[in-house]
Amino acid sequence: MQRPNWIAAAALTRLAAVGLGFAFGMYFVLTSLYRDAPLWSVWAALAVALTTAAGAVFGYGLDRWAELLTLHPVRVRDVATPVAVIATVTLLLLLTSTRLPGPAQSTWRSVALLTFPILGGVPAAGVMYGVRRAAGDESVPDLKGEQVALLVALRQLLQRLLAAIGSLVALSTLATAAVLALQRSVPVGPGRSGAAVPPPQVVLVGGGLGSLLVGLFYVPAATALQRRGRGLCDELFPLAKADEASAILSLAEDRNKLGQLLGIDHGVVADLQTGLAILGPLLASAAATFLPH
Repeated sequence: MQRPNWIAAAALTRLAAVGLGFAFGMYFVLTSLYRDAPLWSVWAALAVALTTAAGAVFGYGLDRWAELLTLHPVRVRDVATPVAVIATVTLLLLLTSTRLPGPAQSTWRSVALLTFPILGGVPAAGVMYGVRRAAGDESVPDLKGEQVALLVALRQLLQRLLAAIGSLVALSTLATAAVLALQRSVPVGPGRSGAAVPPPQVVLVGGGLGSLLVGLFYVPAATALQRRGRGLCDELFPLAKADEASAILSLAEDRNKLGQLLGIDHGVVADLQTGLAILGPLLASAAATFLPH
């Protein structure tokens, strides 16, 4: 049982993360050079929503880590290295974009804004990698029913994490689109940069990179769950050992039911499209933008 002090500390951490995200978002939009632009209110609402959601997802990820530990023991050091490497490389790419020539160049303010959702998603990404470790652990419970229960719980946990991180990808893409529209609507004036506004394709590239970043954590975890689920189906319903037609049909039906419960027949790409609400419209926009009319 968790101690009251630990529960209070966890609640305070979640509240502080949300408050910090909201405060940073408000400071960011109120110090913008485009406050007098007609589209400023739209962009400001999306930017504050993004930073606040990043804080909320940060706390949500910490809670899901505690949930993962109740399902299967996972050490922090087992997930810290890959998550830290991917997050660091992503941040370095963002910093590098400030040195690019021409319209593709990013500003330090844009990098600061996009850094917030990346850091906010780190705990959830760590839990995704922890799900992969738990699904691939050979020291699973002896009882097959316990194994089924564990895999079902891990799959449900992974789906919730995908939805949480997917909201950050969606808000980041929308905020990027809004700031580009804001910059295009305002003529160059005193105190404003005369650099060319990045093309609309930047939104597609950014959304695609965000989806790719989520996929780097989700796909290995989902694949590990499917692999473990197929192995369990093979153990419980060995079709290769059946000889009579009635036995084969009975085993195949039972195997199919268990497979549906464990989600082994679900496509990983289809799950990503469902969890990342921005992915479908992003693909459609990419086709409309890049393909000849």
